[in-house]
Amino acid sequence: MNPMNPLSQKICTILASTWLGVGALVASPLSPASAITLSQESEPVGATLLQSSSVPFTAATFSGTLLSQVWTGDTANLLGGLTFTFQIGNNLISPDAIDRVTLGGYTGFAVDASYDLPGILTTSVTRSVSGNQVSFNFAGPFEGTLVQGGTSAVLILQTDALAWQLGSAAIINSSSVNVPTFAPALAVPEPSLTAMVLVGGALLGAFRFRKMD
Repeated sequence: MNPMNPLSQKICTILASTWLGVGALVASPLSPASAITLSQESEPVGATLLQSSSVPFTAATFSGTLLSQVWTGDTANLLGGLTFTFQIGNNLISPDAIDRVTLGGYTGFAVDASYDLPGILTTSVTRSVSGNQVSFNFAGPFEGTLVQGGTSAVLILQTDALAWQLGSAAIINSSSVNVPTFAPALAVPEPSLTAMVLVGGALLGAFRFRKMD
């Protein structure tokens, strides 16, 4: 077999680098009753911010802030729905680190999970058997890795949900606190023309009946 010439080698190297770069940007599917190690992905690409909130929280052993955002039109979201991002800050004056954040409201939705730097990385992400809860874990050998004064990486959940609603996040160590956030929701379908005609006819009939009385 003839060895590749320098130009062919260069082209293959470029193609391989491009393929690996694209592969690194693909989020990891998170099925019910599964646990995965997260991959890095850019924050929502070309997306429009629908809603954002920054909520302070205080528990017995820590305090901080949860930044929650909902995005639409994320071109990196292969599921075609909304992308939810979260970032947790642990206050410098907190007595303890933070172990975990658990997000609810994901039953019935497809979910891909990833993170974006800078920030403190999670060790893993898990999803409950029902699929409802998604947990980002900061567990270390002796305490949580989201230490006092630290800020997490941006935690990314890409979904196939077409609507969002208010939800709740449980932030946990030896104590816990529930913090308002956002979650996927089923889209309410627009009424069909047939349904509108039927309802209109029923209302018109009721009006005529009352007039005759």
